[in-house]
Amino acid sequence: MSSELLTAGGDHPGARNGHVDTPARRPRRAKARRPHGPVNRWWIRLHRWTALVLGLLFLVEATTGAVLLYGNDLAELAHPERYRATPSDNPLPPLDALRMVQARHPGLGATGVQRYGDIYLVRGAGEGRRYTDAFVDPGSGRINGIGGELPEFVLLMINIHDCGLTCPGLPGYQEWMTAKLPPLFGKEISAGYYLLGLLGVLGVFLAVSGAIVWWPGLRALAGGFLVRRGRGAYTRDLDLHRVIGIVAVPFLLMWGFTGAAFFYDWPARAYFAALPGSARPDPAPPTPGTGPLLTFEQARDVALAAHPDARVAGLDSVHPEQPGGMYTFRLARGHDPYEYWNWSGSISVAVDSHGGGIQDYAPTGPDTPATQRLWDEGFYYGLHFGTLVGPGPRVIWLLFGLTPIPLAVTGLTVWLTKRRSARNRRRRARASTL
Repeated sequence: MSSELLTAGGDHPGARNGHVDTPARRPRRAKARRPHGPVNRWWIRLHRWTALVLGLLFLVEATTGAVLLYGNDLAELAHPERYRATPSDNPLPPLDALRMVQARHPGLGATGVQRYGDIYLVRGAGEGRRYTDAFVDPGSGRINGIGGELPEFVLLMINIHDCGLTCPGLPGYQEWMTAKLPPLFGKEISAGYYLLGLLGVLGVFLAVSGAIVWWPGLRALAGGFLVRRGRGAYTRDLDLHRVIGIVAVPFLLMWGFTGAAFFYDWPARAYFAALPGSARPDPAPPTPGTGPLLTFEQARDVALAAHPDARVAGLDSVHPEQPGGMYTFRLARGHDPYEYWNWSGSISVAVDSHGGGIQDYAPTGPDTPATQRLWDEGFYYGLHFGTLVGPGPRVIWLLFGLTPIPLAVTGLTVWLTKRRSARNRRRRARASTL
């Protein structure tokens, strides 16, 4: 919703399309909208100019995010043979899948395995989300294929939408975007992340200001959801902009708030100011131990002891043979907000490989408020990227994720029409003085 919402009654640009309304041709008028007061006009101006100045960047961020809703599905569509799974009552355990790939393909450098759908992604060495995987069918124990986990196009979308072009190893990487900027909202981040966080804030502002400008009053509330016909292109585009915008407000608010939460601290503070629980800083790395090297199984048991109601969704190792090395585990319990992502498991636990401490990113204990579990286990991430639901229901996310496109088109056409109308009025005024 944009400046296009300047519709303070009277003669509007759509009425000057070369046609002259006569009593016989004039359509029945809809119920008059409330006039814009001075405060509302300031909201209109702020909404308009922030959209015009940063709208293109916001549109890029929104459309790349819409593509990434189905990034993993695009990878599966490109190579369906890699994702074939055989039903089995005795599937291959993930650790056995990892060791099988390490034995058969030592050049892959596999260090971890991640469950995705009904198969295992046994990951080789990678950088910036670029991985070469062995795709393992747990039911048959067969390696379906070896190759890049995600297509280059999807990796480019990730670098734009998730990284602000700061992820090395991905297409489009820009080193200058990794420069650190002064702290914003108490957190020092790179220029790319700074911009992404700012676009999240912009999404919140556009949703709130657009809703304020849209509000027609209680008596005319139903009219706020109507698209008037027979009133010209200007009125049609204006009404489309208003209706699409107000319907999309809940999703735009959600995406703006959760998008800012990836880079700034204030969304977490705002969340816990309104709901039970408390924002927690990232836990310290595990304390290095001096004991004998733990096996993967022993480290897994340590991780599960911290979350006895969880299950292993993914595991990896980081130089476990070295001092300070570790095993990392992604655990899931209940409904996993990352269920339909190639990084399933909402709880991350790192275990020192020589018997030291652990690094636990999720709250534990029966007294932990449910609202804190939802936040700390990443439900806001699952909500943002639609990984809470499968590909079918995720179409709802896709449709709302694409709404910035018609909002941008209708907003721009209405603004240009108003500018042309104002220019014509000034020209007529000058001509009348001659």
